[in-house]
Amino acid sequence: MSDQGSQTRYLQVTPSGAFYATVNSHPDEARAILLQLLSSNEPIEFSYDIFAEIADLELNHAKTLFNRLLARRFLVLTGTPIEQKRDSLETVLASILPALSSSGKVILGDDQGFCLASSGFDANHAESLAALSADLISLHQRHQHILNDDLELMGQSWGMLDPVGNSQLGNWIIHIGSQVFVLVIQEQPLLNQHQFVELLSALASRYLDN
Repeated sequence: MSDQGSQTRYLQVTPSGAFYATVNSHPDEARAILLQLLSSNEPIEFSYDIFAEIADLELNHAKTLFNRLLARRFLVLTGTPIEQKRDSLETVLASILPALSSSGKVILGDDQGFCLASSGFDANHAESLAALSADLISLHQRHQHILNDDLELMGQSWGMLDPVGNSQLGNWIIHIGSQVFVLVIQEQPLLNQHQFVELLSALASRYLDN
């Protein structure tokens, strides 16, 4: 049962929490616990003791971290958590990817340039854009000192913009442990929704610590 009232509540990572957990691979306590929660195959009931155990922290330290994640809206308590889909990763990706773009055109690739799944693109375009995205990952890695350290810009994503700054084609980099993926999204990205959390949960469950 929950430490706060009699109603059973569960730990739920929000879209902003999922983004923070995977936006880079720099280790910190918040990122580590969010990734652990994303990778869980079952909903995790909330209590401070359970949270402290998962985070591998002393109880008072864990309470401070939990309250910080709650205040930043990286984590919420809910009576109806998003349960991870039981289908194969390929089936899950096919159902999730179209919802992540206003055009329905989305590609999931990796840092080696392989297209793992796509929606809305023909096969040749999907493979070519996945390869291009791998080049962008390499480009960012060569210049990340000035971008992420000197300028203190968070993230490693790149986009092709129209004249007023709207994204025509965006490349959103995802870090799951040592694995690096990229979402290629045509037109407006729709990442502030539960399908984005489902995507990262599926990837974390499959690849975290592998």
